[in-house]
Amino acid sequence: MDRRALLAILISTFLIILYQVVFLPSPEERAAQEQAAMEGAQEGAPVAEEATAPGAPPGLEEPALPEVAVDEEEDLDARRISVTTPLLFAELDTRGGLIRALDLLEFEGRDEGPVELIGGDEPGGLGLVVTTAAGEVDLRGVVFTASGGSITLRGPDEEATLRLEKSLAGGVRVAREFVFHGDSYRIDVRQTIERDATGPEIFSYRLLWEPGIAFTEEDPDQEKREMGAVTALGDKVVRDRAGKVNAEEGVLRTGGVRWTAVKNKYFAVALVPESETDADVRIHRMGEEERVYLDMKFPVRDPAGARLDFALYATPLDMDLLKAEGHGLQGMIDLGWSWIRPISRLTLVVMVFLHKYVPNYGVVIILISLLTKILFYRLTHKSMKSMKDMQKIQGQVAALKEKYKGDAQRLNKETWALYKKEGVNPMSGCFPMLLQMPVFVALYQVLQRTIALRKASFVWWIDDLSQPDVLAQLPASLPFLGDNLSLLPLLMGASMIFQQKMTTVDPRQKAMVYMMPIFFTVLFYRLPSGLVLYWLVNNVFSIGQQYLIHRDDGKKETKEESPAADSKAENSSDKKRGKGRRGSPPAKETS
Repeated sequence: MDRRALLAILISTFLIILYQVVFLPSPEERAAQEQAAMEGAQEGAPVAEEATAPGAPPGLEEPALPEVAVDEEEDLDARRISVTTPLLFAELDTRGGLIRALDLLEFEGRDEGPVELIGGDEPGGLGLVVTTAAGEVDLRGVVFTASGGSITLRGPDEEATLRLEKSLAGGVRVAREFVFHGDSYRIDVRQTIERDATGPEIFSYRLLWEPGIAFTEEDPDQEKREMGAVTALGDKVVRDRAGKVNAEEGVLRTGGVRWTAVKNKYFAVALVPESETDADVRIHRMGEEERVYLDMKFPVRDPAGARLDFALYATPLDMDLLKAEGHGLQGMIDLGWSWIRPISRLTLVVMVFLHKYVPNYGVVIILISLLTKILFYRLTHKSMKSMKDMQKIQGQVAALKEKYKGDAQRLNKETWALYKKEGVNPMSGCFPMLLQMPVFVALYQVLQRTIALRKASFVWWIDDLSQPDVLAQLPASLPFLGDNLSLLPLLMGASMIFQQKMTTVDPRQKAMVYMMPIFFTVLFYRLPSGLVLYWLVNNVFSIGQQYLIHRDDGKKETKEESPAADSKAENSSDKKRGKGRRGSPPAKETS
């Protein structure tokens, strides 16, 4: 096995892992999709066409009931109520008891204002549809009575409650209480649905979060891979990427729902019942967009009515913040496969710790790259040394191939004998690199998804480490590269070319010196600048390490040549002395 084969193995392994990380669903996602497909096959019909509502009381089938009409004259009485806290801005609509706006005031959005989790033209959130013996009542068009007007909380210890209620003509009464906190992204909601003695029997109700979650970053294409839903079912966390959700039937999640959420790259809206529920969660795709919305269906065990206490979280995907809230909400952050997550969490902890003392996240990334290089210094040193040693014997390997080109078995035997004689192990350059791959993948997960890098500047033109660096705008869009001139990927590609030239001596591998750097430059060109910065710095450190190896080998070779030179000089001196003795007269013998 020559160096070219080793290099091909390393590149192939890295690309396969990178492809799986970026494009393929995780094992949990695949298992969940397979489970959903099996459930659909067992039922014999699409889930959306079930005659019996999932979660209905045992033995009680909900008949096909008409929709109960609501009073359209009340539309004139509807109004919007704004609520402002130090962290949130929310707007409630008395028509439907809906949330029409949710802004995170501490985060900058796309249009210089705060982050908007609900788009301006989106339907409201927390729509309510109640199924009774008389029919289905859609309360999204009903005007509620509000207990007060707009609210402003100025301090972290302040709290306020807004109550909305409505009594329907059919004998059903619905009430909602919203509790806002000055120091939290949580909104507590207490909802009751009751009927009086003349009202119809209540079967179930649906809670809908129809606006999904808006795109919040400047480049929506980078967000699409992160758009989707996350649901906690018992001890499992199931992820449904928006692009994988069936546009017609959606996806059904059942079996002990602890919470469910819609998320984009850095933010989420989560619905968290006070206790685990037997509700069904259906995830729908929003038309042709790569976004989803939630439809939760709750059974009503007591025909007289039901109460649901839950928390609505409009939150950044910050690990420490979500862990402090409890409920396992940190599961919304995707840190990779189960065997990668511990490394990802450790990397994130180190990054946050360093940022306490180093306020610039670009410098933090450089320090993490340095720490990684120190951690794996011996492994990479061994790998580089092995590759260099392999290069030294490539001429002998080529001679063996020519000599035994018709005898593969003898060629293999003689090649391994040569490796043993020269003290070279062809696999010793491969395994150290493979051992580092989990760390590289974990770093990718953290640098790609941590909200800490969002809007974090580094130096000069790099003002957002979560986005590609833009040095200038190009007059035209280029294939694969777009219309931005990004400097970091070009520097990274140049560093790879320099590194390849340091390690490549075989003329037959000259094309590889340029092919791989060009490929990686295109691959990294539109990735976040924080990721590119890490790889660039890692390449620079690797070049320094390679230089040290070359220098040490040069000193070693000089020392090995020195004794031979001394021996040659000594032999020359002996010859001169010998010549002098032969020219002298022989000594007289004495008795």
